[in-house]
This record gives sequence, C-alpha cells and structure tokens, in this order.
Amino acid sequence: MLLDHLPALLVAVPLTGAALSFVAGHRRAPHVALVTAAAIVALAVALVARVLDAGPFRYAVGGWTAPLGIDLVADGASALFIVLTAIVGMGVTLYATAYFRTDDETAYGHGLFWTLWLFMWTSLNALFLTGDVFNVYVCLELVGISAVTLVTLSGGAEALRAGARYLYASMLGAMTYLLGVALLYASVGQLDMTILADTLTPDVTAATGLALMIAALVLKTALVPAHFWLPAAHGSAPSPVSAALSSLVVKGSYFVILRLMLYVIPVGYLGGTDVALGVLGSVAIVWGSVQALFQTRIKQLVAYSTVAQVGYLFLVFPLARLGADAFALAVTGVLVHAVSHGLAKAGLFLASGSLMSRFGHDRIDDMRGAARSAPVLTLTVALAGITMMGLPPSGGFGAKWLLVSSALAGGAWWWAAVLVAGGLLAAAYMFRLLAVLLADGDAVLGTPASAPRTEWVPLALAAAAVVLVAAVPLITDLASASNILIRAGVTP
Repeated sequence: MLLDHLPALLVAVPLTGAALSFVAGHRRAPHVALVTAAAIVALAVALVARVLDAGPFRYAVGGWTAPLGIDLVADGASALFIVLTAIVGMGVTLYATAYFRTDDETAYGHGLFWTLWLFMWTSLNALFLTGDVFNVYVCLELVGISAVTLVTLSGGAEALRAGARYLYASMLGAMTYLLGVALLYASVGQLDMTILADTLTPDVTAATGLALMIAALVLKTALVPAHFWLPAAHGSAPSPVSAALSSLVVKGSYFVILRLMLYVIPVGYLGGTDVALGVLGSVAIVWGSVQALFQTRIKQLVAYSTVAQVGYLFLVFPLARLGADAFALAVTGVLVHAVSHGLAKAGLFLASGSLMSRFGHDRIDDMRGAARSAPVLTLTVALAGITMMGLPPSGGFGAKWLLVSSALAGGAWWWAAVLVAGGLLAAAYMFRLLAVLLADGDAVLGTPASAPRTEWVPLALAAAAVVLVAAVPLITDLASASNILIRAGVTP
C-alpha cells in the first residue's frame, strides 16, 4: 500500500520537486513548488493519521533494516515536526511566489531559490525521520549547505558576511558532530538510535562522543552562547528564507538533541548536562529578549526574539528529570511550544518582510503609523506577539502552562519563574514594536509595486498560532505516540 511508504515519500516528493524546479526554469519553478508543497501537506497529514491510528513504525530503506541498513522512524514527535514543516513550508512557498516575482533572470540566483528551498525541505523531512546518528550528520550537512546558500541569495556585502559566518558555524558543528559519531561507533559499534538506547553502557569514549554530538547540535540550534551566527543570518536573508530558518531549520537540530537526550542517553550518563542545558536556555531567554528590546531594525528584533524563544526548548531537559508526571508535562509542553513558535515566527518574519517592502526600509522608528496604511500586517504582528508573550488562548499560553505545571509538579519553582519572566520580557519588546506601528503618524511608503501581495499568508500563520491551544489535545495524543514517552513508560 502507498501508505506503507509514507516516510520514503516524504523525502522523495520534495527531492523530486527540487529537481523538476531546477530544469523547469524560473517562470515555471514556482508552479512546481506549489504542487510539491500541496503534495507534502497531504502526505504529512496522512502520516499523522497513520501514527495516531497504529502508533510508531519503522521503515527499512531499500528493505535493509538496522543495523545493516538505515531505518526511517515515524512516531508522534517526528510526525508533529513533519506536519509543522509542511504547514509553514506551504505558507513560505505561497509568500515566495510573490516575493520573488521578477522578469530579471539574474535576480535571486536565476530562480534557484525554488530548488534550494525544496532541497532544504527534503533534508529537514529526512532529518526528522532518520533513526541513524550518522545519517543525522548527512541530513544536517544538506540542510546547512542549502540554508547558507539561501541566506546569500539577496546579494550584497552584508548577506555574504552573514552567509560566511553561518557557513563557519555550520561546518564547525558538522565536523564536531562527526567526530562524536566516530567516537561513539568506536565504543559501541552501533549507529541506530534504538539499538544504541538498548546497548549503551558506562564508557568514557562513548560519553565523550555523545557530549561532542550534543555540543555540535547546540551550536546548530543557536543556543546562547553559540548564537553568534543567527541574528546576522536571519536578519540579512530574504524574508521567506528568514521565516524558514527561524521556524524550521533550528528545530531540526533541536529535534535530534531531544531524541538523544530523552530517548538514547540514559539518565545521568552525561552528568549534569540536562541542568546545564536548562541554565543556558534560561540565559538565552533573558539575553535574547533584552537584545530584542534594544534593536532598531525590525528583522533584527525578530531574529533576537528567536534566540530567546529557542531557550524555552531547552528547559525540557531539567524538567524531564523531576519525575514521571513532570516528564510527560514537559515533553508535551515543549512540543506545543515548538509548533506555536514555528507558526508565529514564520508569520512574524513574513509580515516584517512585507512591512520592509511597503516602506522601503527596516527601521522600526520610521514605521510610525504603519497600522493606518498596513492594517493586516500590523494585526499579524499583534497576533504573533500574543503567542510570543504566552497570552491565552494562544499555543504559547498552552506551552507555558504545561511547562510551568511540569516545574511545579517537580517542586522546581525556579524554572517556573524563568518561564514567567520570559513572557514578561517578550511583552516588553513586542509592545515596543506595536507601540510604533499603532502610533499616530503617517509612515512614508516605498514603491507600492514592490510590496508582496500575500499579506494574508503571514496573517493565517500567526492566527493559527493564536488558536493552537485548541489543538493541544491532538498534540498530547501525538506526544503519547512518541517513542520518547513510550520508552519512559509515561503518558501526558
């Protein structure tokens, strides 16, 4: 049956679309991308339905199962990230059809955006599904190569400098991760995550390898202090690229950390790594928020907001060690946060890009009165801000509620305090931005023709994040079907 091959199709379809868009030319490539995106959305929904109905399953690539072959693993967590990527990916594709509309064949890499975008989408899907730690390295490299190239598409010295910094960080992370895999394989002789989880024994070489892998993934996820590449890369990239990088790409490497820390690595195997990651996450929440508060350019504000929001993802690791109830609440909460942040941040970056096109610049103070001339975009910023702050009924509220409940269930009130403080800091920088957009005044518009005519796309993404709290029961069911919670023997 076709449904039996869903994991393979979720990799093969976007890869085929990337190849077709390359040969189709810059005029037909957007149509190829739209058809491909629609097919991926359908496959992603089918994967979610399959996992909810039958539970996690493995797909042996080429009929060769692990340890000789590579298995693709579809469980609740991977299905959730796949469907998030599909929804945001469709939004980015729709927005990009207007953003990159041009008759100039030399603009934006001769239309190579579509090939690179679909290739990155392919790599992300493969990363969410692979069950092999070496194959993770391959997928990370493919994501990194396509992402770096996409960052530089707008041209100019600033974009090239940002791309070079991103490339350095990506290569450093990839080589560190590969060294960790080599040490792990030398010690255990296995690469499949499930087999590793069943066979890991106390060993300095294996522990060193896993520590290097986690450190490399932390760099790729841009957790403070390894965030030096993110603001420039996200701020300099074309707006559709910024949206994909912030909402999806950093989630790819984080997803691997989640699986390694809570599924593969036994409790206490790496000492206090879980607490250290939680502390760094707390620092990221404060540092990223403070930096966002003082930014004068809108995309830089949104980029530093990503630094802060990434910090929430890492609080799951200390919370997961506070008992079975705290474990289930923390994992469910972080999955809700990943989805709500992905939707809201994609909408916010796309809205920022449209505001920049409308006004011909990215200076926040010079957008005073934007609500009068761009009400849809201002509403999008406001809705995204509701999610960032964690106000009800947004998905951000649901995520923070679950994470705070996890902290209190485990008697660790200090993590709850960090979550509350993060919401207040998010309110500070989002209210500062909204105060300018809603203020009295007449912002000077740029060339109207330069503005993308897809303002409803970011609005839909931001609105979806606001009403995501209604989908928390579905996300809870997917969390229950994730190998992380199944292995731990707990349920939300």
